[in-house]
Amino acid sequence: MAVRQQLRQLFQDPQPIGAIVLERAPPPAAAAWASPPPPPPPPPPSPPPPPSLPPAAVPASPPRRQGPLPEECAVFHCRGCWTVLGDSLQLCGQEPPGLRVLICFKVTSDVTWEDSLLVGLEGALLGSAYYLLFCRSCGLAVGFILYSSGSELAHLRDLFCFFKDSIMCYFLKNQMILEASKVNFPAVTLKKRMQNMKEKLVELSTRVELLTRKLDKIIM
Repeated sequence: MAVRQQLRQLFQDPQPIGAIVLERAPPPAAAAWASPPPPPPPPPPSPPPPPSLPPAAVPASPPRRQGPLPEECAVFHCRGCWTVLGDSLQLCGQEPPGLRVLICFKVTSDVTWEDSLLVGLEGALLGSAYYLLFCRSCGLAVGFILYSSGSELAHLRDLFCFFKDSIMCYFLKNQMILEASKVNFPAVTLKKRMQNMKEKLVELSTRVELLTRKLDKIIM
């Protein structure tokens, strides 16, 4: 009984044997690394650029090639659409009898032809085989390339022959436009062109030789 009474008294009047003390946590320590510096102030606005100079005036027309043009220099245009097909600087033969053509050894890329051969059944091309030439832009037949023929037209083989009725001529010197059928160009042959080229080469060689001699004298 005595033990029970002591236990009851112990639970009824408990004696604190210690105290719980709550302490405020100290402020956190300063960070080891310093905070980044504030961003620098924006730079002052740059002064406005000086007014730009006005662009150079554009010439009304491109400069022409220096030097005189041949007396009868003309550009050949398609009669149907005015596409440039060639020029008189490429003429290389005289118009044969019975054919109203302009004979050229070079044409522009706007001249096309088909792979199929045609055979002449009448006129000056009777019995001749040829390729028909067309204007690339409008499809107009503008001439032919002779593939095989008799001896009288053998000199025209592999050359470009424009029908005069399909060509318009623009003359550069006086800026006139004429139908090719109304123009007679002076006879020009490859032999004459080769002779002119040979003369120019001889003249150029003579000038180079004179310049070489002058340079040798200066160096010595």
